[in-house]
Amino acid sequence: MTSSAISNRLSTASEITIRPAERGDRQRLAEIFLIARRHAFTWLPSDRFRLSDFKRETEGEVLIVAEIDGRIVGFASLWEPDCFLHHLYVDPALHRRGIGRALIAALVPRCAKPLQLKCQTNNRTAMAFYRRLGFVTADSGVSDMGPWIRYIAPRER
Repeated sequence: MTSSAISNRLSTASEITIRPAERGDRQRLAEIFLIARRHAFTWLPSDRFRLSDFKRETEGEVLIVAEIDGRIVGFASLWEPDCFLHHLYVDPALHRRGIGRALIAALVPRCAKPLQLKCQTNNRTAMAFYRRLGFVTADSGVSDMGPWIRYIAPRER
């Protein structure tokens, strides 16, 4: 899927800025990572997630951030060799404003093959989000967080 195809599905506000993450962003990104995972993964104990997880979970990945009025409100991390969207998190107070879509649209041009990701099946909100963007299901499996489905962004025809 091209960035224009994803962009055509956007209703993003013009105030969202997407940029590469910088070293000074790490604390805010770790905070969003913690808050958003506790919000999304309600079937798991909240103490499973720690602020220190961010560094380990994103090591070696391309990080981009979304800002509104100069404040970081979300981020995405991409394992570039496989075009694998490892993490996409937005401050839960700002969901449904086009931030996640804008982050995905910014990553697509970096990929030589279709963007893919795994989504926990208990996270029905996220699954619906990816389907609205045109992602299709591929394989599935089970991790220590529960069952997951792989989604792949289709290429434009």
